Amino acid sequence: MLCAVIAVLFALLAAERAANATNKCTGNACFILHAEKEMFETAKENCNKNGGLLITVRNETDLDAVKSVLKLAGKLSVREKVWIGLKLSKGSCVLSDQGLYGFSWISGNPDSSYTNWGKEPTSTCTEERCVSISTSTEELKWIDGSCKERALYMCVYNFRGMCKPLVLAGPGEVSYTHPFLNVPLKPDGDLTMLPHATYAEINCTYYSDLNTQAVCTESSKQFVWEKPGPFCASDQRSCENGNGGCDQLCFNDHTGVRCGCKENHYLGDDKVTCFREDACRNSLCEHNCALKPTGIACTCKDGFELSENNVSCQDVDECTRDICKGHICHNKPGYYECECKSGFKDVDGVCEDIDECAESACPHHATCLNSEGSFSCDCSPGYRNYKEQCVDIDECLNRPCEDICRNTDGSYACSCGPDFRLAENGISCVPDEKRTTTSHDFEIILTNELDQQIITTIEPRLSTETSHQGVRKDGPILGSWVLVYALSAVIPLLLLITLTAVIAVHRWNRSRKVAKKQSVIPDSYCWVSSGYTPPLETQRNRMAAPRLL
Repeated sequence: MLCAVIAVLFALLAAERAANATNKCTGNACFILHAEKEMFETAKENCNKNGGLLITVRNETDLDAVKSVLKLAGKLSVREKVWIGLKLSKGSCVLSDQGLYGFSWISGNPDSSYTNWGKEPTSTCTEERCVSISTSTEELKWIDGSCKERALYMCVYNFRGMCKPLVLAGPGEVSYTHPFLNVPLKPDGDLTMLPHATYAEINCTYYSDLNTQAVCTESSKQFVWEKPGPFCASDQRSCENGNGGCDQLCFNDHTGVRCGCKENHYLGDDKVTCFREDACRNSLCEHNCALKPTGIACTCKDGFELSENNVSCQDVDECTRDICKGHICHNKPGYYECECKSGFKDVDGVCEDIDECAESACPHHATCLNSEGSFSCDCSPGYRNYKEQCVDIDECLNRPCEDICRNTDGSYACSCGPDFRLAENGISCVPDEKRTTTSHDFEIILTNELDQQIITTIEPRLSTETSHQGVRKDGPILGSWVLVYALSAVIPLLLLITLTAVIAVHRWNRSRKVAKKQSVIPDSYCWVSSGYTPPLETQRNRMAAPRLL
């Protein structure tokens, strides 16, 4: 249903913002332009408070409505920006191969194919971007920008239809409460239609018992008041008193008051209100019917498109447009549903990556690497993957150390035996200079002690010889001392050689005797005397026997 502009409807909102708002209503929506400039989120919240949304421009009809409101406000002649409900969420990327470039309508309705970009949006994957329309051109081109900028904003309040103002058959007053403004309004000459779900309160001047309430509802595809009235009627209802409460024509007959309608109008089910004859009333359109200069035209609801017969509507498969941005799309009659792939979660209608690494998805001793929609686990150095667990590697099995290897948790340690130390590379062994020097010094000390004993033995002899020979000159004495020192060095060496030779000879003789003894193999016989003594042996015995005197 089409309806006239109802400027007073919203102008009566003056208690709060009448001077700062411009309004226009169509057959199923009202638009309000707010003159104060706000950031995107603030503008969205202000619309939502009253049950509305930031405007969407999903087709030429929406664009024409926006133009009408801007024209009423005189904003088309100045350079302004007005927020619309199109936004790129944080974490989403600008996609140059899509009509909306990755942006989405925050109303939650399916994205349409209609676009009106002035230029390609700024490429980003990390920044929130919001869209406004520019009033500098009549085409109202879209431009993207930071959501923290300030701009005018326009709210849209959708409803299903409108009702005419209530009729009073006697003195009284009607106040209306708008379904989305929640502010009482009073009727005015310019107030011609009221949106669906408007609440009315009727107060009669002389008959308080006739006071009542009514709501604009839908009945048989018509929008009428649940209590049609007329209200505040006296006992003697007649056409002469308030037109008998009729919308257009009133007739007095024997049954009382009867209402009628003018040409090209028809009487509604409430028998009071008149409606304009609508060519679409008996049309075959499956969804909606629109009046055009050339006749009627069928239209379809969002999510459907007109079939070839121009009457029926068929579902639009939004999933063919990759509308879920690579995720799983389920087409439904008139709409679609997106399902996030594994590794993603739904956040306000957007599939965002799950950071599995923040949830400790990997086992102990493993490094977690998060990726888009997945993650990977890599065992730390010194460990290997075994049945999805990181177990220690025994590096000592490969003998990495030159000498001693000790396995540790995730690594290994090298060490060396006595008289050696670990080199700087942590693997090789080098002689320990401190221990070698100590052993060498010990040998020198032993040698010096042996030399001192020999000198102690020789010195008395030298003293005796010196006492017999008397005192000599310096030359012979010096030569004697040189001889003494030479002997003290040679004699120990000769003694050592002699001792070694004696030990070697002794061991050689001993080994020969042992070998000779082992070479005699005893048999199983033994010698037993037979009592016979050879002559020579007898003779020897005789000679050895003592003589008796």
